[in-house]
Amino acid sequence: MSVTASQVKELREKTGVGMMKCKKILIQANGDIEKAIELLRKEGAAVAAKKAGREATEGKVFFATVGSITAAVEVFCETEPTSANNDYKAFGGAVANIAATENISDREALLASALNGSTVQEELNVLVGRITENIGIKRIAVASADSSEALATYSHMGGKIGVIVKLKIGGEASNTSVINSLAKDLCMQTAATAPVAVRSDDISEEYIAKELEIYKELALKAGTKEEFVDRQVQGKLKKHLKEVCLEEQMFVKDNKKAITTLLKEVASESGAESVAIDSFTRIELGK
Repeated sequence: MSVTASQVKELREKTGVGMMKCKKILIQANGDIEKAIELLRKEGAAVAAKKAGREATEGKVFFATVGSITAAVEVFCETEPTSANNDYKAFGGAVANIAATENISDREALLASALNGSTVQEELNVLVGRITENIGIKRIAVASADSSEALATYSHMGGKIGVIVKLKIGGEASNTSVINSLAKDLCMQTAATAPVAVRSDDISEEYIAKELEIYKELALKAGTKEEFVDRQVQGKLKKHLKEVCLEEQMFVKDNKKAITTLLKEVASESGAESVAIDSFTRIELGK
């Protein structure tokens, strides 16, 4: 069966698949556009299954804000050129927008969400079939901010690291711009230092126990006397927690100033009673 150029053009516009592929699929579908789209999705799913086991260490973290909700979605791929592909970027932007619009943080729920008259999973299958790489959604984070909070995002290294930081504002602030600026700075700080918690009180007992075990073993191997081990270990733990807790770090833009001091200064400058770090999310590709 032959198909017309207008049919091929219509299918390409609807799917983004190459002209020759569109023509081949249309012939299989006897010229039926909807059937051709279905065949492309099925073919894409088969390609996705074959590619699924391949290493994929490239990609981007996409952001979207809808109303009070901000979403970050990690969409991985195999090669850097694909992360610059317009179809890939359009897909990433679309799924981030869905996550923010519907407040979705669950991967399976996002894949089942509606997109372009089908589902995110089906559209992903078509994208995989088109690009022929292992592409997928890995992590999703959503955060909301009301009038007593400030939220900022930051994309680092071309989207390889994505950060969301939320600040809590106590009282009424007359100058929110300095608070928003601080939130952005703390996003960059988080991208650079990869903290594990906001403050030491948030760190699990298991994490602390593991660190103490490591420090004790190192101290004993170094020949430290038993009566000095505990004091040395506690000192190392205290130093470590200051390095891995965002609120307890030194400010990367001024390493003589503590984040706690900076929070107080910004609170005073903004007219707020207090400014504190509420939460952060850091997504790094492949981590």
